[in-house]
Amino acid sequence: MTTELIISIIGAITAIGVSIVGALLANQNSIVLQTKKLKEEHYVAYMEALHQLAGENHNNEATKKYVFARDKLLLIAGEDVVKKMIRYEEEAVGKENDLHDTYLTELIKTIRKDLKIVDRNFPKIYLKKANK
Repeated sequence: MTTELIISIIGAITAIGVSIVGALLANQNSIVLQTKKLKEEHYVAYMEALHQLAGENHNNEATKKYVFARDKLLLIAGEDVVKKMIRYEEEAVGKENDLHDTYLTELIKTIRKDLKIVDRNFPKIYLKKANK
């Protein structure tokens, strides 16, 4: 084989290799972005259900929506989020406002961390009921 032919073969193999690696990296990036979007949607649905439940905590429909949103989070949320969510439910729901707000803030911080949102001084938060 001549030198030119060997160089052409090496060039073709290199081009194929670069194309394969590029496709794999693009696919991996696409999966990461899709997972993040899915998490965002589930977290927003959870917060909407939690807000509705806080405003109407004796409403069976609000409770069903919350439980459904919560159960979907068990599938998609990171381990730390699930732990904080369970702790929030066990330790804070139905308790005094300050304790409730502390656990809620920790849950929200963990959700934001799972979404790779960087916080420096995230404030203590609370759920506010809408005026009827």
